[in-house]
Amino acid sequence: MLRRFANGIRKLLAGLRPFGESVWPGARNDLFVAHRSIYLFFARYVADRRVLDAGCGNGYGSFELARGGAHSVIGVDIDRLSIRYACKHFRAPNLHFEALDCEEIGKLDVTLDVIVSSNVLEHLEDPRAFLDSAGELLEPNGLLIIAVPPILSDEDVAVHRGIHYHRTNLSVDGWLALFGDAGWRAEIFRHDYSGSSRLDFASPYPSRATPAEFTFSPTDRDGLYACAPITAVFVLRR
Repeated sequence: MLRRFANGIRKLLAGLRPFGESVWPGARNDLFVAHRSIYLFFARYVADRRVLDAGCGNGYGSFELARGGAHSVIGVDIDRLSIRYACKHFRAPNLHFEALDCEEIGKLDVTLDVIVSSNVLEHLEDPRAFLDSAGELLEPNGLLIIAVPPILSDEDVAVHRGIHYHRTNLSVDGWLALFGDAGWRAEIFRHDYSGSSRLDFASPYPSRATPAEFTFSPTDRDGLYACAPITAVFVLRR
């Protein structure tokens, strides 16, 4: 409890909201390392491409994409404190941050090759609006890469409904149906951990895990339901 309180104070002093779901580099616990591994997976798709990081939080992931070879990266988030932190701590010639609601990305005057969004769509009131706007911003052969919690049962739904910050608690089947209705076809990956240390996503202590110990394996709908991954990841194409 004391360590969690201390992390919250450090986060507050850094100019961020002290509590809530957002992770930050100042507390490199298991949850942060798992989230960072998702961005390293995203980075496989961004070389020489124009990228939008939708729901970038405090910017550490956008920075990974920028230094991963993207032609340009725009990180957007609704939280102005996070954007201010990102602008201060993560700088690169090909990286730009902007305060913007992810349901309003259609306001951006850009053409993109890749849009990524990690653990954000469950926070939106209307993820369909985001999906439609993403389609308008992307080139015809563009990619939309989404990571969401793997809700697989009624019990999972109940847990996520109890999380104050979650607004759209769809099951994997629900997400796949929504993607299809919006005109997207999905390639599915499961996000797992192969390391020897035991993960505790509630721990405030520094992690013994490394991003390289997290795996992203191609699968299908049944593969996700057979054994729950850490995260469900969808690479979407029109």
